[in-house]
Amino acid sequence: MKHFHQKKVKKTCIFKALKTSFNQITLLIFILFLSSSSISQNDSINKVDEQNQKQGYWIFTNQQKRLPGYKPNQKIEEGTFLNNKKEGKWIFYYRNGNPKHILYYENGVPDGQATFFYKNGKIRETGTWRNNRWVGEYKQYYENGNPKNHFNYDDRGVKNGKQIYFHKNGNPSLIGTWNNGNETDDLAEYKEDGTANTERYKAGPKLDIKNKVDSLQVDSLISEKDSLALKIRKFKKPSEPIAPFDGNGYHEFKDKNGNTTKVGEFEDGLLVNGKIFKYDEKGKLTLTKIIKDRDVVKIIRE
Repeated sequence: MKHFHQKKVKKTCIFKALKTSFNQITLLIFILFLSSSSISQNDSINKVDEQNQKQGYWIFTNQQKRLPGYKPNQKIEEGTFLNNKKEGKWIFYYRNGNPKHILYYENGVPDGQATFFYKNGKIRETGTWRNNRWVGEYKQYYENGNPKNHFNYDDRGVKNGKQIYFHKNGNPSLIGTWNNGNETDDLAEYKEDGTANTERYKAGPKLDIKNKVDSLQVDSLISEKDSLALKIRKFKKPSEPIAPFDGNGYHEFKDKNGNTTKVGEFEDGLLVNGKIFKYDEKGKLTLTKIIKDRDVVKIIRE
């Protein structure tokens, strides 16, 4: 009986040992599978071909870009390369991780839909960028989400057709028609509450406030019989004062004569994407600097 019990115990121990070994082997296989999957996934990005040209999907972190304020492993931009040139959709990021802008490339050059964002994630401007200019329908927004400008450009990047400027509360400030980049007589200016502003132009058609609630009903160019027809929202004074500019986000600076001196996207008080304007003593524009990623990329002398 004792011999039988010892034999049974021995078999039990062997079974437990085999079970433990099986579990260990299973775990090892699982770990190897995960490792191979991870290696396979990493092998599918940031690849170069035999000619050392970037191909396929790439993700750039700050270990490569070395931008101030970003963490080393933080994603800076991502998209696809074709023969060492950016192609298709590319996403660029702020330090807080939100998208900074989304551009579509063709043969290494931005060509197509382009959308720029505020740091809070709201859209700053969107449209079609082609041949270093906006073409077609273009929209720009305030940081609070309300429309700022709604323009129509031709293939040359020149304003043609209906153009609308908005107050910060979302109501239109100026509506009119442009011809070959120039204003026509079809212009009307409005105050924040939607009433006519006749300081510069004759009173345009009365704007019909359709909404009783405080929301914009139409954010689009209107093509009706009345070229200036637009439904707007009921004006409501802000309950809180507007916060002063803190050096970050989109802003426009003006001199004492009302001329724009700097406009664009700022970070810590520094213009990173936008324009700088210089004027002579008579207030005539003499110089325009185009700023991109903190650098002057173009100077236009008038």
